[in-house]
Amino acid sequence: MQSPTRPHAARTVGCHAGCRVPEVGQRFPIRMVATLAALLLGCSAHSVLAAAQADAGGDPPATGSYRLADGGFQLYRSPDGQTSLTLGGQAIARYASWDWFGAPGEDPAYDYGFARARVDLRFRTSHVEVFIQPQFTQMVGLPDDAVAPPPRGPAGMGGLYYLHNQEEDPGEAGFHQAYLRLHDLAGSGLFIQGGRFAYSDGLEVMRASDGKKFNALKEMRLGDRMISPFDWSAFARSFDGGMLGYDDEWCNVTTSYTNPTQGGWDEDMNSTIADISIATATVTAKKGAVLPQTELAVFYYDYRDSRQVTQRVDNSGIGFSPDGVDIAISMLGGHALGIYDAGPGQFDVVAWGGAQFGDWYGLDHQAYAVDAEIGYQFTAVPWKPWLRLGYFLGSGDSDPTDGTHGTFFQMAPGTRKYQLLPFCNLMNAQDLFAQAIVTPHARLTLRSEYHLISLAESADRWYMGSGPTQDEGAIFGYLARPSNGERDLAQEWDVVANYTVNPHFNLLFSYSHVIGGEVVEGLYSADGDADHLSLELQGRF
Repeated sequence: MQSPTRPHAARTVGCHAGCRVPEVGQRFPIRMVATLAALLLGCSAHSVLAAAQADAGGDPPATGSYRLADGGFQLYRSPDGQTSLTLGGQAIARYASWDWFGAPGEDPAYDYGFARARVDLRFRTSHVEVFIQPQFTQMVGLPDDAVAPPPRGPAGMGGLYYLHNQEEDPGEAGFHQAYLRLHDLAGSGLFIQGGRFAYSDGLEVMRASDGKKFNALKEMRLGDRMISPFDWSAFARSFDGGMLGYDDEWCNVTTSYTNPTQGGWDEDMNSTIADISIATATVTAKKGAVLPQTELAVFYYDYRDSRQVTQRVDNSGIGFSPDGVDIAISMLGGHALGIYDAGPGQFDVVAWGGAQFGDWYGLDHQAYAVDAEIGYQFTAVPWKPWLRLGYFLGSGDSDPTDGTHGTFFQMAPGTRKYQLLPFCNLMNAQDLFAQAIVTPHARLTLRSEYHLISLAESADRWYMGSGPTQDEGAIFGYLARPSNGERDLAQEWDVVANYTVNPHFNLLFSYSHVIGGEVVEGLYSADGDADHLSLELQGRF
């Protein structure tokens, strides 16, 4: 994922010693502000429309009505409510500012933005669902000077986007999802699904009856760790294939066999990566089925990759693989999640982990990951403070010459959930972290995190990335930067504010600051700190 640096003009303006504030280009603000304004007006218009067309007195939705909770516009709804055709959608517009770590002669501060719109068309009966979701994404203002020579490579996400697309304003239209689902076949609880769809490991069961907090914690700390639609990226990822399973009140069994699409950092979101196959099988004992207020699950994932991609990402010292990728890895593991009333609040527990085995470019692959977290929320006091602590360990490779590859491999994840400034991922990583979440107002949630991150093995690499994004070429999907024999990677501090304007419109602000440790300073001697700021408008209709 690295290419030679390109000459560039200065992109920063002065503020004070050691501070770099990105200077927005001439055309960027006009185009981006116009996009943000259009989204805001669209969301506001849909809010007014919702109020005008909502059925009086809470009556069931009917043909021609509008109700967000029922999928949007009711193009058709049968009198008994069993058959419906709905039209809805979602849109986001994001402004991002980056100030990456610095090496002498480099000044990687920049900003960019993108807008993404999806239309949701859904036909549903008591046993059949057809869902079609086209997507359009337009980026603006990517930096053409944010890719350094190896081993530093792309300076943050702007560099990754430009490296993949080789243009400042990439854009693409296509289908994020298009599938047929048959559920509760003959009243048996069996379901089958085929087509293109989004899949997040850990989120196979999402029931409203489990409660908003339970599902929010699951999304925040369990979802997307290994397999993800990577929705935070501009172009996102989909999976082409099938799903088969069983669901009842107490248990869910979900199996799948898919090929991921490109997307993510790459605008070619429509292309299937046929040389990667991912098979999954997850058995979930739903909340309360085995232990009170607790969900338990066991999972098996199988990842096979034979792409004609020449970049090799490990600590072997072999950066070029002329025969392409040769990976076959399986993972067996499980998770537990529970929230329990205790004293003046609620106590929560999250744990997951697993062992990996298989082959890595002819080497025996043996790796593992473990995560343990606890939290307590004071539900009876103002702002309902929620405090959490956790520790994660993803194994690293201690000896590149012993014939065994020991680096935990993250497959096709959504890394940004676990590092809000995604300068690293869960491979060869230890993360001791604390979270604090408060709700000063019913519409406003504030969250802050602190991470103390080190490498699991100093003989291994500092890894970054979110999995495969191209089916051939020289970009694997992960970066492997040298550790120089050190383990101290960084400290990270994050602040996130989420404000709900109305049911249709959300504002999301985030800021992250990273203080690089010895590993970072070994590569970026001029500036070992990094910053990321983003402002996002989210709309639904």
